[in-house]
Order: sequence, then C-alpha cells, then structure tokens
Amino acid sequence: MNGPERRKYNPDNRTGYEYVLLADHLAELIAHGDWPAGSRIPGERALSEEYGVALDTVHKATKILRERGLVQTLKSKGTFVAPRG
Repeated sequence: MNGPERRKYNPDNRTGYEYVLLADHLAELIAHGDWPAGSRIPGERALSEEYGVALDTVHKATKILRERGLVQTLKSKGTFVAPRG
C-alpha cells in the first residue's frame, strides 16, 4: 500500500537520536522563516504522519524546541513559534 510521500528531515543521513534530528530540522524551518513568529505549527499527530515517525519522537522534538525557546505551547490551543527576542 502506497501512502503519502514522507518529508525528509535528515537528507544527509546524520547519526543521532531521531527526535534530536527532527528538532534540528524543525528549528531550521523556523530560522528560515517557513514558520514565522506567532504562527501555529502543525500538531504532533500531523507532524508524525508527515515525517513518518512515532508520535513520541515528535513529542520529544517539540519539547526540545520549547527548551530552546523557539516555540511556546498553550494547552488546548497548540504550539506557536515564539517571537524572536
């Protein structure tokens, strides 16, 4: 069965934990303006499907982004790109 094509977040085949590699990729999207400050990023389930990874992998990657100060999560609202300071 062919599903939707998965986005690549590690095209250079770097080694490391998948959630860290995914967090680095998502951080690049923020840095390049693909996800501007204040924008809502896709939900964890949507990112899991988009990248073909486990939901826990996305959850850990999102946690890393929060720890880096790149996103803010509002309960029942979603996760948003933090303003640049």
